[in-house]
Amino acid sequence: MKRWGIAGWAIATALIATCLPVSAESNLWISYYFAGEQNYAAGEHADGDTLLRSARAEAARDPESAYRLANTLDALGRTSMALDQFEQAEQYFLCALELKENALGPNSRFVPPTLNNLGDLYLIMGDEARAECRYRRALDIHERDQWNVEVCRSLNGMALIHARRDESVHAEELLKRAISIHERHQRRWHPWLATARINLGNLYTGLGRLDEAEELFEMAAYAQSRSLEARHPDVALRLYAQAALFAKIGDYAQARELDDRAEAMMAEFTRRNRR
Repeated sequence: MKRWGIAGWAIATALIATCLPVSAESNLWISYYFAGEQNYAAGEHADGDTLLRSARAEAARDPESAYRLANTLDALGRTSMALDQFEQAEQYFLCALELKENALGPNSRFVPPTLNNLGDLYLIMGDEARAECRYRRALDIHERDQWNVEVCRSLNGMALIHARRDESVHAEELLKRAISIHERHQRRWHPWLATARINLGNLYTGLGRLDEAEELFEMAAYAQSRSLEARHPDVALRLYAQAALFAKIGDYAQARELDDRAEAMMAEFTRRNRR
């Protein structure tokens, strides 16, 4: 079974502390927020959700902290999405988007992360039209900042839409562009770069370009070893992709081994995050 990676799985921690004055009252929010993001990054999504709910309560105490609350809602949306709570995730993202647009303006550079979150969510839900709309708007906002890491998220999402439509040429172009942006800015170990390489490897596997796919998966594996916990669900997605490659090659024993490892990891992930 082919599995495609959504960049939103990886941690997208906003450096709130550098954007807002830190007061004694905000210290508790900071503790909850960053602890929740760390749990999310490690694949401990249920624990991250609990901490981020506490962060939301702290952020809501200060009516002047709209941006802080919006980023907490974004983080809660990502954990809800990872836990397959899609309706709840959409509510969080839409609230975050409204807060950011009202407080910072509709074309603020802080808006695209939320648009990309919505794009990832709608893509997972199978609503390609709404996903494409969000990705395109995020790209439009970043028209003068084409090296931003969020541009890579938008390109990755758009590439998956083209891949689903069997428009492999367009999908390849977008993924190569995302990879190039990461590489030019020395983001060699960024988990989103690994995701783009896995998705391009999946595309090449389907096209029969197996040597190229294998090289991409190996590069993604090395990057993940530097940036993610070994049991992170993104690692399982790579194993699924490599299993499909070995099946295409005809090495069914290796394909079964990798598929079994991925299944075990996802089962463990589900167990850890079961409420």
